[in-house]
Amino acid sequence: MTAAERPTRTAIGVAAGAIVVLAGLIAYLLAIIPPVVGLGNKVKLPIYHGASTWVDLMLFTIMGGLAVVYLATRRERVYAWEVGMRAVAAPLWLVNSVLGFLAALSTWDFTGSKESPLVLIRQDPRLMAQAFLLLGVAVLFLLVWLVLDKRWHKALADLGFVVVMWAVLANVFLDPNKAALHPNSPVLHSGWEIKGPFLGIVICIFAITLILAWLVSRYVRPAETPPAVSAAPLPDNA
Repeated sequence: MTAAERPTRTAIGVAAGAIVVLAGLIAYLLAIIPPVVGLGNKVKLPIYHGASTWVDLMLFTIMGGLAVVYLATRRERVYAWEVGMRAVAAPLWLVNSVLGFLAALSTWDFTGSKESPLVLIRQDPRLMAQAFLLLGVAVLFLLVWLVLDKRWHKALADLGFVVVMWAVLANVFLDPNKAALHPNSPVLHSGWEIKGPFLGIVICIFAITLILAWLVSRYVRPAETPPAVSAAPLPDNA
């Protein structure tokens, strides 16, 4: 990738403006979500956390798909987008984990439990699965940035993480006995006064992350290839 292919200042400005507009739309959608019985306006934080987590899972899944395509084609642009997805999805999982913890702190009282949030989290298989995947994200970053050199090795690491991610989530979230304090999304069983803003937030966050992934992808340099060795003619006195 040459320097000319990097985004211009105009393109970066347009991207930044789009992000600001989308962030404003997210704020508006959160503002119009009505309070619910029991949680009141506290419901907005779990709703945003849920929407952001949905997007994060989509980004990781796309990353895994791009890893497969890259392993099959070795196309530079595909790998650049894979890096972009990883660079956005991995930090976002950390943010979502913090948001989930804050949501727990603000809503646990609704369960009537007197135990600390950390004790409750350890008792909840679904929250523990998210914490386990956070550790997996950290391991993935260490591998791709500090251990692995070849791009196809990094693509395999990305794909391996996604396979483990979905294996863990399928084991936990498809088992109703493991719902504990983190039940199936109540948002999708709510009316459109909640479901509509939630889906709008999902779309806005997804659009923001795609813009960020695109920006990152434009700065991924192509793999260096060794220069071709030409057979130089032997000198006359050889």
